[in-house]
Amino acid sequence: MDDKVIIKRVLNGEKDLFELIIRKYHREIFTYVYNMTGQYQDTEDLLQDIFFNVYLKLDRYNHQKSSFRTWLYKLASNHTINFLKSAQKKYVTTSEVNLDLICDEPNIEEILVKEDQLNQIIEVMKKTLSKKHQCIFSLHYFSNLSVKEISEALGIPDKTIYKALNTSIKKIKKEVTTR
Repeated sequence: MDDKVIIKRVLNGEKDLFELIIRKYHREIFTYVYNMTGQYQDTEDLLQDIFFNVYLKLDRYNHQKSSFRTWLYKLASNHTINFLKSAQKKYVTTSEVNLDLICDEPNIEEILVKEDQLNQIIEVMKKTLSKKHQCIFSLHYFSNLSVKEISEALGIPDKTIYKALNTSIKKIKKEVTTR
């Protein structure tokens, strides 16, 4: 079912259908928020807050301005950044590999190596990039949002997004090569 149809039906009283939105976007938003916080429990708490806020603000969504996915990322991004600013915490990224889920995979070593590489990138990203650039980098590379979608979600011009991505890549490469 299309997001617009679900939203319309939820707003018309079929509140149970909001679960379809949660199911559709949970993993994607979880990954994005986890990459920002690096903490499983914080991510779980933030996800509950984010989806609750989405539900409360659903009547404010305007499909003519942006896609629902872009609007959802904007809310998730703002909420996560506010949390990180208010908490003033430094997070250490740790891998929480669920071995039950990957033991069935044919090449577990390859999966673990990729997981380790991803964690190294996230660690360098958090160490070298500003919160704004972390957000843009995560949205683009971990959540697969286009530059246009990021621009809409964050209210930042496309050119600024391109520049932030290029600057971020250079900083990360520099940090990785000096290790």
